[in-house]
Amino acid sequence: MELFSEIYNCYYQVVARILEEASQATISPAEMARIAEKYGYDESALTIIPHLLDGDWALLTPDEGGKNFASRLSQPVRVPFTSLQKSWLKTLLEDERIGLFFTDEQLELLRQLLADTAPLYDPSAFQYFDHYQDRDVINSSFRKHFQLILKAIEQHQTLKLSYYSVKGRLMEFTYLPCRIEYSAKDGKFRLYALYRRRNGWRMDILHIGRILKIEETGYYIEEPIDMDQFTEDSLCQEPIVMEISDERNALDRTMLHFSCYQKKVERIDETGKYRCSIYYDKTRETELLIQVLAFGPVVRVLGPASFLNQVRERVSRQQKLTISF
Repeated sequence: MELFSEIYNCYYQVVARILEEASQATISPAEMARIAEKYGYDESALTIIPHLLDGDWALLTPDEGGKNFASRLSQPVRVPFTSLQKSWLKTLLEDERIGLFFTDEQLELLRQLLADTAPLYDPSAFQYFDHYQDRDVINSSFRKHFQLILKAIEQHQTLKLSYYSVKGRLMEFTYLPCRIEYSAKDGKFRLYALYRRRNGWRMDILHIGRILKIEETGYYIEEPIDMDQFTEDSLCQEPIVMEISDERNALDRTMLHFSCYQKKVERIDETGKYRCSIYYDKTRETELLIQVLAFGPVVRVLGPASFLNQVRERVSRQQKLTISF
């Protein structure tokens, strides 16, 4: 099974994008250079543009003035799937979560197209021992809610949500769904949504599994909303600072585990260890605390004092439980 193919090379991708734009309207050398710089390497424009303009690749034809160029291709550039990609897709079809993103008809079509493809691996061969027990249950109700949320995100439509809060209270608000996040650790999908107040929009984070009912409002938001700015505004001002040792591949493990957080990492020259600062939403502090403790002695929390005290309290409580047994 081939792991690498030239058709996925960065240069091929740049040329494909240039041809795509040149098929819709004539394109200038300056515009080609812009595409090459955006999607390629620093030297991509120097390598690719001369071949396209000199004609030795014969993919572009100049206009009457000779300053702009159009694509010679009658069809858009299509990149075929490799055998490895097909096997990976076949494996994904075995995961119940993929049904959240496709209709039954689309899933059936994918299964037919990949009928002769062997899966990359058997998912049942993996045994997970550190997962939460209350993971999201993917049933017909969950799938219906998930797809309504996806549709609302694409169309910028507000939804009326009835859901259970962390304390078990039934709440009802009208939200503008903006982003969905999945936590592999606890197996939960979270919804980042905005609700309007007198002084503007505010952000809330909901567990999709706690949603009881969703109603479409038919009301669409046309004003541009910078979701990234709302996310940054919700982050704590004082980050968690921790020291990561170089043992047992700790840096790679922590960077993968905390990839969903905004963070800053720097090497401590005198020790060879790393200092990592994590900026997080205050409502997820307990979740982050549990994640940090899971790394044991390869991670040492340096601050802030409030978070460090919670670490000490948890470790002390666990030590007492161990002694009692």
